[in-house]
Amino acid sequence: MISCTRIYNVAYYLASTEPADQEAAVPEAADRAPATMAVAASRDRQDADPCDEPGRWIVLQPELPTPLLLRPGVPNILDGLRPGDPVVPGVLRDLVAGRDPATGRMAARQRRPAAGAPVPPSGGYDVQFSLPKSVSVLGLVGELARPGLLAAIRAIHAQAVSRALQWAFDLGLIASRSRGRHVSVQRVIGARFDHAASRAGDPQLHSHVVLSKTTVGRDGRLRQLDNYLLLTHAGAIAALARCEEVFLLHARLGLRTRPVGRSYEIIGVPEPLLALFSKRRQAITARMAAAGRGTAQDRRAAQLAAYATRSGKTHGALRDAQAGWAAEAAAQGWSAEAVLQSVVQAQAICPPLQETDAPARAAELLRLCAGHSPQSHAAADGFTAAFELLQHEALGSDAVLDLVAACRQAPVSSRPVVPAGGQVAPGIAAPTNAVREADDEKLADILARQPSSAPSPGPC
Repeated sequence: MISCTRIYNVAYYLASTEPADQEAAVPEAADRAPATMAVAASRDRQDADPCDEPGRWIVLQPELPTPLLLRPGVPNILDGLRPGDPVVPGVLRDLVAGRDPATGRMAARQRRPAAGAPVPPSGGYDVQFSLPKSVSVLGLVGELARPGLLAAIRAIHAQAVSRALQWAFDLGLIASRSRGRHVSVQRVIGARFDHAASRAGDPQLHSHVVLSKTTVGRDGRLRQLDNYLLLTHAGAIAALARCEEVFLLHARLGLRTRPVGRSYEIIGVPEPLLALFSKRRQAITARMAAAGRGTAQDRRAAQLAAYATRSGKTHGALRDAQAGWAAEAAAQGWSAEAVLQSVVQAQAICPPLQETDAPARAAELLRLCAGHSPQSHAAADGFTAAFELLQHEALGSDAVLDLVAACRQAPVSSRPVVPAGGQVAPGIAAPTNAVREADDEKLADILARQPSSAPSPGPC
């Protein structure tokens, strides 16, 4: 699941990692970034126990980073941050407000406000990635019986999010708009905040990636990001992240998954717990049922029902929330140890991964849409369908993107695409002249044959 919404301040995200009283106690003048980021990080780090982990910087740039090229007189607001370092609150606030963190000088162009209205801030985008319910339950409840499990799952999710966003950047989906067309940018600064609870108070691991709207274009000018292409390709970005998650869950933790609709669930996590900790979905479904509608048939009405049932969200200590979830599960007869045992037993009877025709079908899709621009709607549909086919093959994002490159006649690595079971996936090697003119009718027919809701298989 992925969403992309416009934001104008970062108070919500910082509130999840900082006590409100300490945050308010920092004077505005002292909240500017000092000369060195190390000094800023030491000043802004809080000693109190946060609800979730501190935010972490994300830097999207070309695979081979080059010095930032700026036009004369353009302030450099994007250097000095390293991926993975803790977020400095004052710096993030300045970036989202369109200010140079070092000087406080406004770097972003502002729209002319109405008479007497305050000048609006530059803002940014919140790209949210959410893990399936079974992964959240296993990580947050199972952690109590197996310390370190939650950290391992969060590391997997963080890598999947980074890989998906980097692909979007490389493809030019995180771009600016100039004279009616989208143009690539040199570098994008973001901050990832990992949260553990839904608005209904259930275990729900998800990440908010706050992308600063102010960036530098390839021409060296300061520009503003546009989220049109991100929204167009949201399905493909989310599916690529799931490809990486399924691969890493198997490779690092030995966990197998099963298809559920367009997503997946971990095999063996008790179904009663998934229902118990899905209060948000139940509220939406109940509201839709009262109106005589179903969520699958009317997605727009389902979205409106989600807004109508949306409650406020508070941040408390994560360990307290985990204790509450463990108590809820225990009341249904599932201790943390029993949850882990259920997963272990179900995973033990799963047969080895078998070869399927999914890679060959995905390759056909990718070849058919290769004649379209990668930023087009046709390519977005092809990427989404292909990635959804491949996410249950335990290939990983590297192998999936190698297949994409091969089908689009781009340079690829020479290593074969091998699923976790050890068998070379069929249909991967694309012939030299494989990319042909896209047949739109055939592509549409293949996309129509992709199931929108795959049936859940048996125990495995």
